Amino acid sequence: FSSRRRHTRYISVTGVQTCALPISEFKPQQASATRGAEVFTKACAVCHQLDGKGALVGPQLDGIGGRGLERLLEDILDPNRNVDKAFRTTVFVLKDGETVSGLARREEGGAFIYALANGQEARVAKADVKERRETETSLMPTNFAEALAPAELNDLLAFLLGKSGK
Repeated sequence: FSSRRRHTRYISVTGVQTCALPISEFKPQQASATRGAEVFTKACAVCHQLDGKGALVGPQLDGIGGRGLERLLEDILDPNRNVDKAFRTTVFVLKDGETVSGLARREEGGAFIYALANGQEARVAKADVKERRETETSLMPTNFAEALAPAELNDLLAFLLGKSGK
């Protein structure tokens, strides 16, 4: 997956800016689902659970392979394109001017509990919050695929495509 193609943008007929998906660059004959499982453990399991392993910060991924290659690439390369309301980032503007954000999890007494992108939970006192707003974006980093070597992304896709839940 060349970084140049990965970052190509285009305007669709609906006017929505989307990622050009490098589907032709997926090389299943060179991919290893076994290595992809290692990539998943290293890079994805901090937020996602699959086959009972990993954290439940982001969406649970059992059956993910049934989505197909195009949808998987969209979810990985453009995580803000189609964000379920349950996984949108919440921004807390504090009275001292600081801003913190994460995935809202729950309220405990006088605090809001939210998850960070690394999967850890943090808390902010309700009394310190000036404003709380939900965004349209995912907690998943938009540059996630850049953290992986092309071969790792290829292996990860092979692993995920094999998880159809059947």
